[in-house]
Amino acid sequence: MPLYELFCIASHNPVSPANVRQLIQGIATTVHSSGGVVRNLQALGAGLTLPVRMRRHQQYHDRGDHFTITFDASPLVVNRLNDSLRRDPLVVRWMLTRKGDKISTLFPSAVSTILTEQK
Repeated sequence: MPLYELFCIASHNPVSPANVRQLIQGIATTVHSSGGVVRNLQALGAGLTLPVRMRRHQQYHDRGDHFTITFDASPLVVNRLNDSLRRDPLVVRWMLTRKGDKISTLFPSAVSTILTEQK
């Protein structure tokens, strides 16, 4: 399974931060239910001022909660995740990037070191 990284900006709600927690749990549940593995979850900041005013789902957003999730999943799961993020009113922006699918592409120097030690 390839390794993916999701960067997401969720709409900021100072009264109820539970909405972002539910969004992250939904993403993790989608990945886990299909046999994927969540490798890392990192909160990058809550209520950060966005560089420009963003419009999503007929609302303007000036602040956002930023986080990244690194996970292993099949491409079909990534398509399903993209569709659900597109429809979710909490999501302002997101970007999914494929980090790689082989260890040699993820860690090129470590693999060459291990292979040279085995000879």
